[in-house]
Order: sequence, then structure tokens, then C-alpha cells
Amino acid sequence: MSTSPTTVINPVATIMQRLLITRGRFFHCTSNDKNYYLITYKVIQENSDYFNENDSDYNLSYDHEFFYPYYTINYYVRCKLLRHSIVEDLLNSEQFDINTRNNETPLSPQQKLSLEESLSLKLYLRISQGTDEIII
Repeated sequence: MSTSPTTVINPVATIMQRLLITRGRFFHCTSNDKNYYLITYKVIQENSDYFNENDSDYNLSYDHEFFYPYYTINYYVRCKLLRHSIVEDLLNSEQFDINTRNNETPLSPQQKLSLEESLSLKLYLRISQGTDEIII
């Protein structure tokens, strides 16, 4: 009876570096209340000029703001509720003022929580596209 030598395969880890996504923006619709939001996010860094008046998103009146942790990086996420008429104008490529007052009542705590939960996976997928990956 003959035995063949056992082959040992050592996995090799490869690190693929990509650029860190430092900021972004996108539109989001919540599934429970069908509201549309403009979402902006930006990396929080020490000694950075985060509130830059030249930034087009700086002067918007946001309805909700929160921090999103991604490994050792923290993102500052801001959410602007869009009235349905603004969404219609946006889709029709018409002129509109995105900073018009949305409603007289602020978002409820439940709406804010629901919004954060619905954004969790979407933010992860957008942000993870630019960070380092370890492939084994």
C-alpha cells in the first residue's frame, strides 16, 4: 500500500488598496413612509475645515444628522427631507430650491431611527467601495 505525500496549501492574503472615500451624496427613499432624502456624508478628521462655506451642501437646512462609524473612521451624515414637489421638479430637470422649508414639524424620533436603520447598509456599501480590502 502506497501513500502519497500530503500537500499543504498555505493561503496568501493580498491587500488591495483603494482610495478612501472622504465624502459623498446620494438620494434615498425610506420604505416605511416613502419619504425622499438628500443624504450627504463626510469623513471627520482632526484639524480639518469640515464646515466649509464654499461647499454647496454646507448651507442646507438638514432635518437629521448623525455619526456613522466605519471601522476606525467616523462619517458625519446629514439628511435633508425633500418635499414630493421638489422630487418631481428634480426628475423633470426643472429649477427648484432644495433648501425650502419642508414641513413645520420636525422628524419624530421614530422617523430618525428608521432613517438611520435604512441607511446603515447603503452607507456601508458606498463607503466600503473605496477602502482597503483583504482578500484571502
